[in-house]
Amino acid sequence: MEWLSEDPTYVVGGLGLVAAALLIALKVTQQGKYLVWASATVGLALVVLLVEWLWVTDNERIEQTVHGLARAVAAADSKKVLTFFTDDVRYVGHEASQPPDETRAMTVDLVESAKFDFLRLTHLRANAGGQSRRGTAEFGVVCGGSIQRSHFTYNFGTTNSAWSLGLRETSPGVWKVNRITPVELPRGENVLPR
Repeated sequence: MEWLSEDPTYVVGGLGLVAAALLIALKVTQQGKYLVWASATVGLALVVLLVEWLWVTDNERIEQTVHGLARAVAAADSKKVLTFFTDDVRYVGHEASQPPDETRAMTVDLVESAKFDFLRLTHLRANAGGQSRRGTAEFGVVCGGSIQRSHFTYNFGTTNSAWSLGLRETSPGVWKVNRITPVELPRGENVLPR
């Protein structure tokens, strides 16, 4: 059902091609039945689009959370960033994890000191567990900008990184981040095995 609930591109595209072929048949044969069939095909395509628009899956909700988090980071809005975290959020690095208080403090410090010229997510893959109400999001980040520290500004060009987030459904339809894990950092160091 993912072809209907998450990405109906192929279904709607196929119905559009069928409708176009029926309109060509109408033009060639001048038979009204092709117009009726083309209209029905377009109507069915619209119904598929409506179902996809109304039917929001857990994977799509996780994607919305990640995109919202990225917008808040790009805007350097640390208060907004923290609204996407659970109370027990942890930063899990190469060999150790930070407790929730340290994770929040580090996040606030980094977000408030960064100024992004651009920040884009790439290759976002979300996965929600049906019964566990836990999920993951894996994605890449392409960004550029600067980091302001007390006495200097570090400008960085376009950098790439890869991240993995653990998420938990905190209330019906609301997903929040409870684990932050860097997979690949801008200096090229791999912190997790691929």
